[in-house]
Amino acid sequence: TFIKYSVHEIKTPLSIISLNNQLREKTLGEDKYTKKINSAIKTLKNSYEDMSFFISQNYIDYDKEIINIKELLKNRVDYFKSIAIEQGREISLEVNNDLFLNISKTEISRLIDNNLSNAIKYSKIKSTIKVELKENSLKFISQGKQIANTKAIFEKYKRYDNSTGGHGLGLSIVKDVALKNSISIDVSSKNGENIFEYTFNCHSDDIS
Repeated sequence: TFIKYSVHEIKTPLSIISLNNQLREKTLGEDKYTKKINSAIKTLKNSYEDMSFFISQNYIDYDKEIINIKELLKNRVDYFKSIAIEQGREISLEVNNDLFLNISKTEISRLIDNNLSNAIKYSKIKSTIKVELKENSLKFISQGKQIANTKAIFEKYKRYDNSTGGHGLGLSIVKDVALKNSISIDVSSKNGENIFEYTFNCHSDDIS
């Protein structure tokens, strides 16, 4: 209930901040302040999308469609690059093939966005977050503190580093999406490297 009301409270001021920053850019041009504001807006929008999805996923049956994961990944990585830069990280993307999934765009976007957001949040400053798509496997590789329990982090309200803020919903949403769509999850954490790997068993035979 708290999250439901929070979503409604955030929507209007978020839209006002976003619109006014766009008007400021149009009038005065882009500068270091608008870049920081845009990064903060994108971060807040991601949290807003998580909360909206969290309260609606049991009531809305999201329509499935054929999604080219390569194209979607490029789009989402581009979206998060400015956030990463403002927080002293970089994102690299390596795609070896097209991958078509019969899945809800909303659901697969939550999976990708939450992994990118978490990688930025918990990785070392001045490190590079690697995103790799090979055949029907998607990996998010980052440098950071070792994850003590790689299964517990997918529970609601859990965070794998309590020194960093967050509502603890992101990875629980990822887990829900994965279970619903026959996506296997494998997390490894050792030698300062954290790897989140997702194997898509809902892919079409068309992997070119």
